[in-house]
Amino acid sequence: MSLDLHAQTLGSNRRGRIGSVAILRAAALVIGLAVALGAALFAAPANAGERPQLRGDVTVRSDIVTFGDLVAGAPEDVATIPVFRAPGLGETGTIQTARIEAAAESLGFGELETYGRRHVNVVRAARFISRDEIVEALTVEAASRLAVAPETLSLRFDGEAPTLVVAPDVTEAVAVVDMRLDTTSRRLSAMVYVGPDANRRRAQAMVSASVLETVEIAILNRPIERGEVVGQSDVTIERRPRGSVPQDARLDGLDLREVVARRALSAGAALRSGDLVRPQLVGRNENVMIVYRTRNLTLTTRGVAREAGARGDIIPVSNIQSNRVLQATIVAPGQVVVEGPALGPIASSARRIQ
Repeated sequence: MSLDLHAQTLGSNRRGRIGSVAILRAAALVIGLAVALGAALFAAPANAGERPQLRGDVTVRSDIVTFGDLVAGAPEDVATIPVFRAPGLGETGTIQTARIEAAAESLGFGELETYGRRHVNVVRAARFISRDEIVEALTVEAASRLAVAPETLSLRFDGEAPTLVVAPDVTEAVAVVDMRLDTTSRRLSAMVYVGPDANRRRAQAMVSASVLETVEIAILNRPIERGEVVGQSDVTIERRPRGSVPQDARLDGLDLREVVARRALSAGAALRSGDLVRPQLVGRNENVMIVYRTRNLTLTTRGVAREAGARGDIIPVSNIQSNRVLQATIVAPGQVVVEGPALGPIASSARRIQ
């Protein structure tokens, strides 16, 4: 928002424009103040041969614009004299160069060096409170009341998020008071403010929002072909409202260790457990190495897998020498392990592994 400062001399009505009579009255007030401060106030700049210079666009931190804010080379006592009102926090206004020249003339200065500028932009410095700061404060308070982790909650404001603007020297974080939270409907209303405490609020706003509980999901960041390995680097973790996420798409139900795509998958799709399968390491009727492992002994022999499987699967295998069927765990391509404290008679062809 831009404020018209053309006629906003100190003491004027901010909303109205001041006519030439009002300007002369304001100038006379400034001159009277200067006379009361002493004739030294009207002294020329320190370097009498130099013309005072218009500074150009300026940023001010106060609610007034002083002569020194606008003109370089003014004596210190003159530089601190207020001549215009500043715009609101975070806003920009304009002052016509002619107004500044009139103020300089009333203070006993000669012609200003304006460099041809017709007006000066004045920006009021401010600290803008971001939406994220407000959301964080509300989320932490809501999470404490719902006894959940703050990162599992998301807020949906009714309408636009509130805007808070304070002076740059206000450094306090956003605080929340008067929160009302319905644990059934997950609706909340609260007052958010910035300031030293609830009794000294520099800015405040009433908000209302819906509180959504979220869960993590895995989003593919590239296309995946059928049978291609899918790993952590292929997905981006995002949070979505719990009610909109199928049970089999929740990250806590996905195992991305040593898995491949069951079918072709598109980039941007949410992974579901049915999209993934562990790669087959042993095929049905495939020859395998059987490793017998006890506490003090490891033996190997040849066998045949009666079922296909992936790493960690337990499948039946036949010892070729004894035709005995054993339950073995797949540990690598073409290799299974049988573990136990006592395995009974072992095929005579088994050999000891050193």
